[in-house]
Amino acid sequence: MRDRGHAAIELALAVGVLLLPVALLVVGFGPWSERRVEAEAVAAEAARAAVLDLSHDAGIAVVTSDTTLLGISPDIVRVGWCGSTPALEPAGGCVFVRGAVVSITVELWTPLVETPWGVGEHSEPIDLYRSLG
Repeated sequence: MRDRGHAAIELALAVGVLLLPVALLVVGFGPWSERRVEAEAVAAEAARAAVLDLSHDAGIAVVTSDTTLLGISPDIVRVGWCGSTPALEPAGGCVFVRGAVVSITVELWTPLVETPWGVGEHSEPIDLYRSLG
């Protein structure tokens, strides 16, 4: 019986089955972490802008400008308002009345593996005593 050549096959299997998935996980964690932090920051700024201007358009403008400044393509940005599912074209809407809470969800898809891991959510209350007119 010949036992030559088993070590080479075992090495190839070990690299392919064990090390390759670990390497992909390590390489993928950096962009995922970065997108998550960026999404949370963009969501906070957009919610605040929407509350100050009492319009969804102000929040969308902030999302667009912030993601452009970060070098993120608009094709990977999804926005949802007040519980709606995030989409390329933001749907849903919030009621802008005193005491209401405006919430936004921003998804920034991770470039290495196309997944929506970069999700940021933020809620901002409208002041009870502010002028709405």
